[in-house]
Amino acid sequence: MLTTIVREWSMNIGVPASLLLSIHTGEIFHLEGIYPILNGIGLIGLLVTGLSMSGLFAKKNRPNSQN
Repeated sequence: MLTTIVREWSMNIGVPASLLLSIHTGEIFHLEGIYPILNGIGLIGLLVTGLSMSGLFAKKNRPNSQN
């Protein structure tokens, strides 16, 4: 999105749009190979936190009948 803004509004921020795009896609850091792994870890994290917040695995309190 930033590269589109830089190209369309022709803002002079001193950074070429191609550099911003290569940072965004991970080409400059050579991360293209591990992006699917990072996405998978993020998905697992979202699933775990979502399930824990939903209360599906909460311990149910049983009433004690000591009469």
